[in-house]
Amino acid sequence: MFEAANRCLDRLTVTYCRSSGPGGQNVNKVNTKAEVRFHVATADWLSEDVRSTITAKYQNRINRAGQLIVTSEVSRYQMKNLADCLQKIRNIVAAASQQPKQPSKEDAETRRMRVENMQRERLRQKRIQSTIKRDRRMGFD
Repeated sequence: MFEAANRCLDRLTVTYCRSSGPGGQNVNKVNTKAEVRFHVATADWLSEDVRSTITAKYQNRINRAGQLIVTSEVSRYQMKNLADCLQKIRNIVAAASQQPKQPSKEDAETRRMRVENMQRERLRQKRIQSTIKRDRRMGFD
């Protein structure tokens, strides 16, 4: 998968602009902020479910053209910001590629018992509060 990712680096659009990050007066003169645009729909090296997961999870970072926009301005160096952007894209793809773990029968049974116990405890607390309030009302005749 990573070999395919390395071949697809030419499909990324990289732009640089002035940063608001660290660097003092340097940020007013040098374009250090890196912005990488990655077109998710045309990434044929990703499976369809990974693409749909990325699209759903990061819909606020995807523009109308279908490009995932990742920016970085953590460093005063252009190449470090570019490396940070590429690492962010790798992390996004890796997180979307992981399959959710299915709970075992024991885990499901334990969860069901916890929910039942919580509901029982909630009803018990309601009964206690109800008797406290009822006793307050009936005290004066």
